[in-house]
Amino acid sequence: MQTNKVKFFRENTKIMFLAVLFVCALSFPARAAQTYVIPSGKAVGVKLYTDGLLVIGMNEVNGSSAPAEKCGVKIGDRIISANGEELNTCEQLAEIVNRNPNGVTLSVRRSRESEELCAVPQKTDNGYKLGLWVRDSTAGIGTMTYYDPETNAFAALGHGICDVDTGNILTVKSGNILNCKILSVRKSERGRAGELEGSFDGAPTGKITKNAKNGIFGIYEAAETGEAIPIASPEEVSEGAAYILADIGGGVRRYNISITKISDNRSAKSITLRVTDESLISVTGGIVQGMSGAPIIQNGMLVGAVTHVFVNDPLRGYGVLAKYMTDG
Repeated sequence: MQTNKVKFFRENTKIMFLAVLFVCALSFPARAAQTYVIPSGKAVGVKLYTDGLLVIGMNEVNGSSAPAEKCGVKIGDRIISANGEELNTCEQLAEIVNRNPNGVTLSVRRSRESEELCAVPQKTDNGYKLGLWVRDSTAGIGTMTYYDPETNAFAALGHGICDVDTGNILTVKSGNILNCKILSVRKSERGRAGELEGSFDGAPTGKITKNAKNGIFGIYEAAETGEAIPIASPEEVSEGAAYILADIGGGVRRYNISITKISDNRSAKSITLRVTDESLISVTGGIVQGMSGAPIIQNGMLVGAVTHVFVNDPLRGYGVLAKYMTDG
C-alpha cells in the first residue's frame, strides 16, 4: 500500500482558504420538509482531475514568445484536445507535440466558448515545445462536512478548489476522496496560516462529481454512521455559542467556537466565527488549512462549515451557511 504525504490547498490571498422553498396551500405558506444529514468532521484526502489541461503559464522557447501564446492560447484556458485526441495528462500533450513538429491543432475552451487554435512547436535540445505550463490534477487534505444517508451524497470543504496559479475554480472531469491520516499539525501564527499534514492510503471512499463555489460534492461509497440532524435555514442561525467537528490527529472531536456575525450573502464567507476552545488553540493556534469543511453545529442543527482563516488573527475565520452547501 502506497501513501503520499500531501499538504492542503494553498491560496494566494490574504485570507486563506482552509462547500426557501415555500409551498402555498389554501393561501397559507407551509415550510418545506427539512433535510437531515450526518455531520462528519473527518479528514479526507482529495484528488481532483481537471476537464482537459489547465494552462497556468507560458515561457519563451529559443528566445522568443511561446508558440502557444503566438497562436492565441491564454493563461486560464483549458486545452481539451490536440489534433483530435482528448487530453487527460500533461505527458499526453507532450507526446502529441513531439509527434507533430509541423503543427498541432488545439481545441481550447475559454469560459463557455471553444475554438480551434493552430500552434507550430519549436525544436529544442529536449524535443519540440509549445512553451506551455499546464496542470491536469491537484491533491490535498480537507474535511468532510456531511453525509446524507438517504442519497449517499457527501459535501466537503465549504468552498471550491481553485487553481493556485490562475485563481479559477477547477472544472472537474473526475475526482475521488480517500481515507486520510493526520500526521502532524503546523500551528497558525499571526501573519501565517498553519496547516494539517497527513497521508492518503487505501482505495477511494467516494467520487467527486462537482466542484462549486461552496464546496465539493459527490457520492460516498463507505457509509457513515451517526445521528442525522437537520440542516438549518439561514433564519435559524444566530450569533453565539456553537461547536465544530474536526480531526486534527487522533480522530474527530468537538471544539467550541462562537459565531460573531451572519451575512445572508450565499458566499463561503456568510458566517464569521471565533475559536474559543483552549484545547484546539493549544494544538493548532486556531484555524488551520485542512480544517476547511469542518461542520458547524448549533442548537442541534448543522448551520455551516468552516472555510477560511484570518491570517492576521488565526482565532477568527469565515464559514459558509449549510443551506448554501446543500444548494451546491
